[in-house]
Amino acid sequence: MTEYEMFSKDEVANNTQPKPRQLNRRRILIICICIISLIISIVAITLIIKFAILKPKQKETTITTTITTSLSTTKTESSSTMSSSSSTRTSSSTTTTTTMTTTQQSSWSTTGSMNNARSYHATLILPNGKVLVTGGNINRTYLNSAELYDPSTGTWTTIGSMNTVRTRHTATMLTNGKVLVTGGLSDTSDHKTAELYDLSTGTWTITGSMNNSRTQHTTLMLGNGKVLVTGGFGQHGYLDTAELYDISTGIWASTASMNHAREQHAALMLSNGKVLVTGGSGSSGPMTSAELYDPVTETWVLTGNMTKERHLHTTSLLTNGKVLVTCGYSYSGYVKEVELYDSATETWSMTGSVNNARFLHTTSILTDGKVLITGGRGFIGIMNSTELYDPLTETWTIIDSMNNARELHTASILTNGKLLITGGRNYDDDLKSTELYYPL
Repeated sequence: MTEYEMFSKDEVANNTQPKPRQLNRRRILIICICIISLIISIVAITLIIKFAILKPKQKETTITTTITTSLSTTKTESSSTMSSSSSTRTSSSTTTTTTMTTTQQSSWSTTGSMNNARSYHATLILPNGKVLVTGGNINRTYLNSAELYDPSTGTWTTIGSMNTVRTRHTATMLTNGKVLVTGGLSDTSDHKTAELYDLSTGTWTITGSMNNSRTQHTTLMLGNGKVLVTGGFGQHGYLDTAELYDISTGIWASTASMNHAREQHAALMLSNGKVLVTGGSGSSGPMTSAELYDPVTETWVLTGNMTKERHLHTTSLLTNGKVLVTCGYSYSGYVKEVELYDSATETWSMTGSVNNARFLHTTSILTDGKVLITGGRGFIGIMNSTELYDPLTETWTIIDSMNNARELHTASILTNGKLLITGGRNYDDDLKSTELYYPL
């Protein structure tokens, strides 16, 4: 080996060994890269928590426009929740659905559960802001129990029971601060009895009985201080009779009968003081007819027919004075068509259809004038879906669903503007759960 070769090998060997200064630089570089990576990871995790985890739930819904025309012959037979009837009918119908795409934040939360599960019950807002729930049934057992909901604590308290078990009854707030409960169904028969709840003493007392036993009827507080009860089903079948309750005497007196006997109808007092009764079920099945009661003359007059026959529907008095008639059940099944009644012209017109046909639902006028529809039963079974109706655009928008699917429930607008949903049924299970809707 030459001297030159020996030198070259030694030099290469010496050059391949890192010098201490180079090692320090590499270590510093690696540490800097690690620190930068750590900072980037922390920032990324923070952004994910802020925008993906803590961000309120949103729901984007696209509603498609459909126009369908059908000619069909349909035979329907009612379920146990409706009057027993069957019919064959050939019909032609055109359905239009408005297209909208919206984004809504989650607006439902659970609140305290009732002490008793119940459906077919009645609820009422008391002058002190609490909510009174009466009667109903649980697993086909009829109840006489009553409870109070306190919005300030979100809790329910059991109070004194009614004197009689009853379901499918009504509860009406009187001008003297007491609550009138009428009729309904017991273990043995329909009721003609009525009783009063005194908020100041927390007690129930029997008052005068109606002239006719009735269930699935309506009651309304009139402008003259009397209570009007209409229709329903009694011992002799469908009723066309109407009665007036005098608060000062506790006595019922007959008033003029409606033009058509009906149960499972809707009644609503108009801004002019008259009472509008719509639809319902009679001896021939679901009805299109509507009539007006004048408390001054104590007479009934027909006021045109709705376009769609329906029972187990709802009516709502809009801020513009018109009446919104929503959903229900008809000869052809679940109804999605919605109609408007103009009391000034006494005429009917169609408005935007709901996205999901349903009956045994609720509708409520919110503080902003929009109408909220909740739950019920439709083509997909018992529903937790909800929709908002805007009277200005005459359109329905799907919003966040309730936490529980339910039918035969009740809805009450609290003094704080929130909506309280109570009880109802989910197939074979009666519910004790309640929930609140927060208007956005």
